[in-house]
Amino acid sequence: MKEYFERLKYKKISPLIGKILDKLFLTNFSRIGLNFYHYYNQNDYSFNENEYCLIAVPKTGGWSFRIYTEKYNLPFYIFKKKALHNPVSINCSPAKFKYVTILRNPIDRVFSHYQMSKRMNEVVSSRGLINYLRASKDVRNLYCQYYSGLIDEFVDERIFNIAVKNLKCFDTIINFENYNSDVNKFLKKFNVSTTIKIHENKSQYKKMTNNEFEAIKLYNYWDLKLYNQILKEKI
Repeated sequence: MKEYFERLKYKKISPLIGKILDKLFLTNFSRIGLNFYHYYNQNDYSFNENEYCLIAVPKTGGWSFRIYTEKYNLPFYIFKKKALHNPVSINCSPAKFKYVTILRNPIDRVFSHYQMSKRMNEVVSSRGLINYLRASKDVRNLYCQYYSGLIDEFVDERIFNIAVKNLKCFDTIINFENYNSDVNKFLKKFNVSTTIKIHENKSQYKKMTNNEFEAIKLYNYWDLKLYNQILKEKI
């Protein structure tokens, strides 16, 4: 009964009220209850040192990657309700625990997120990209939030430095541009070999304009800086 009311409250009522507020104020409140219900954006979990933990920032190919961790029963930590999108845990430092992530060009990631929001007819994306960038925290320096573990915080140099320091300690960073080869290389650690193209959830959308590119760049200064630094030093 408790689970039923929780589902009703956070999966039905909260998004409904959120959608009303979104229409009135061009916000993204409708996602908050759903994220809470699905146990997304949690940074207080704990897992064992012999387990791996996938940090799957939205729109980086995390769903496809998890298909293979489950198919081959790899030793990955399973979040509550099998949640996928959670940041680094404050309780488990990357210096001591094994984290895996997929790093995609931040501009492409944000544009993909925007296109997904439009396909879902979310109010927050109905007035164009710039208003979406203003209203949705998921498209403003989300890498720095996820890799620092300080989710929902305003990203500054301190949070950026924490994110970079943590990311440099990750066990594995998969380059989205080399998705299949990098994932296959990771699977070989567990004596798993496959020639199948792994990224199974690709979406097609229109080409980004120069104005859209520049807008995303303006709102994602710290993520771009992190991406370029890690690409140069780690991957």
